[in-house]
Amino acid sequence: MMFIFSRLSFLRWMVLFCLFSSSMVQAQDVLRASVSSQISEAYGKRILPMFEKKTGITVQLYVGPSETAIQRLANNFSDIAITAVSLPNSLKENGFVEIPFCRDSIAVITNPRCTLSQPSNTDTLSLAQLRDIFSGRISNWKDLGGPDQHIITIVPGLETGEYKNFKQLVMRLKEIKYNFLTYQSTMAIEGVKNIPGAISFIAQGALPRDQSVKTIKIDGLATADKDYPIYLIYSFATKGTPGPLAQATINFGLSEDGILFMKERGMFPIIE
Repeated sequence: MMFIFSRLSFLRWMVLFCLFSSSMVQAQDVLRASVSSQISEAYGKRILPMFEKKTGITVQLYVGPSETAIQRLANNFSDIAITAVSLPNSLKENGFVEIPFCRDSIAVITNPRCTLSQPSNTDTLSLAQLRDIFSGRISNWKDLGGPDQHIITIVPGLETGEYKNFKQLVMRLKEIKYNFLTYQSTMAIEGVKNIPGAISFIAQGALPRDQSVKTIKIDGLATADKDYPIYLIYSFATKGTPGPLAQATINFGLSEDGILFMKERGMFPIIE
């Protein structure tokens, strides 16, 4: 995380310097944005109407895995990508710009009918237990103090930010074993809702508000805790120096409205 926070003074200067660039944008302009599915669900869908109303910019939105969003940017199908994975070094070396703006916890979710009751009254797993589940070493909830029920592992797509960060932060780069693999990360929510014994992981900001899935604490920490150990970093990415449309998007995301929106969704702004 230190490499991100060391850039704060530069980013603040850049935002102040470019605040007036949005005045150059005409109302008829169309922004082509490629956004990862978890960011679209957690952030984009809800803040997009605010952005369009405030700037007068129409947005053509493509939603897919983070890697696809980056590929679309590299191939000139997008003016900006908003992703949950870092740009490859090869693109950074060729002048692509990456601006981290938000940290979002990765929530571990289960079917609501699966209740862990031991060793405490709160539903919690350790990182070691989570690793054992997704490596296949633990395959029944009874081994974790829950019901005698087979564990069904549902994993977001291999190119999603959740998959890549979970593999690094939980699995320590060991392979993840799963029963079902989804194309978009948010599809994992539907699987967990409908399959008894299911477990998965998803960006906290994308969680449904109807309690149709259960969120599990990790080492006693909830997703709202700053020390929660599993997370994503959301970034704006452009091919070279941001143009007026992309810069207007960045300015809005880093504005007071954008920061307030992140906090309301339980996310942690990197720049305040």
